[in-house]
Amino acid sequence: MNIYKTTAFYILLAVLFACNDPDIIGLDLPGSARFTITNDSIDNFTIKTVSEDSLRSDESQNLLLGQINDPIFGENKGSFCTQMLLTNNNIDAINGIEVDSVFLTYSISDHYGDLNESEDLEINVYQLSEDIYKDSNYYSDESFNYDPNNLVTNYFINEGDSSTSSFINIQLDNSFGEMIMNETGGSNMIDNVAFLEFFKGLYLEATASNTILYLNPIADKSRFSIYYHEIEGDTALSFDFELGGDATRINMFNKKDINDITPDVNEIFIQSMAGYKAEFDFTNLEEIQTKCLGKSINRVTIDFEAFENNDYPLHEKLYLLRENNEGKIVFLTDFTIEGEGHFGGEFDNNTYSFNITRYFAQLLTNDQYTNKLYLVPVLGSANANRTILNKSKISINIIYTEI
Repeated sequence: MNIYKTTAFYILLAVLFACNDPDIIGLDLPGSARFTITNDSIDNFTIKTVSEDSLRSDESQNLLLGQINDPIFGENKGSFCTQMLLTNNNIDAINGIEVDSVFLTYSISDHYGDLNESEDLEINVYQLSEDIYKDSNYYSDESFNYDPNNLVTNYFINEGDSSTSSFINIQLDNSFGEMIMNETGGSNMIDNVAFLEFFKGLYLEATASNTILYLNPIADKSRFSIYYHEIEGDTALSFDFELGGDATRINMFNKKDINDITPDVNEIFIQSMAGYKAEFDFTNLEEIQTKCLGKSINRVTIDFEAFENNDYPLHEKLYLLRENNEGKIVFLTDFTIEGEGHFGGEFDNNTYSFNITRYFAQLLTNDQYTNKLYLVPVLGSANANRTILNKSKISINIIYTEI
């Protein structure tokens, strides 16, 4: 074993230098050849589905609202909390008016599932009764106290067209708008610090059978609006609040129990929204080191083939991470040094492919280097995608030249 380690170190040392110019490495080099490591004849690695405990979910790119009862993955549900902010300080008193309507409007950047099945979508909006903070970190398994009175009276979805974006209008009870208008001109409307002491925010949840909406809080259409008119006139006006910018926003997802899923023997599950990830271990390093003896390793890639699904699109991209000796999950040096474009991970030709040349060199030459990897969704708290990998179609491709 020590002979293998020592020999491999000198052989693989060239990899560390070759990686400085990754674009010229590979089968284009004179005398290059390839061999592939799979689990066909010997267990060189293991891979299994494991639960994702929780995800950092504050200030997410999308707010996820809805529910999918997936026939394979089970229930997946998204809800969120949000502050709404004054657009100006020192709001003057607005008197002698009548509230006509109150709307919470979000631009819809995308959806998962089937928007045509959104007829059974039921949305509830509640007033938060505890503070949320911009400078705090929040995770997807959080829960917050709220007033149980549902403020929603109606909603409608405008699906847009080639020239206009989709949006959802959630109509709230007029009394809610009246409560806010009654504070204009007072100390609660001096600035957002004072306003958030008075009004802590909203909690939105929804039930559905096959629809999760991706809401964009920073889009132009996204706002909270109180529409009113002056009693002694007919001028229609609105009092608008900001939902993006510095407003604290937190996605929350239901807990998924790994005992509720039953992957086939050749299936590995990966799911966003704190669902599942793949845990990968090299289990036969000595055999792999033996195969590398007498070879200068030019490039190493690992490929994961997936089962396509027309009803539930796969992830467009995955990350491959490793667990270090302290138990922390970190990026591979192939990502941090060479860059995301070099590292890979996009879904292409039914496969997720990663360049792990640097990692592979460190793995084979350093006894203390960890061999546990995780395959996880990119932006897992901002999308609802899920992927099923073909466990029998995983390969490690090593391009080398004889020395």
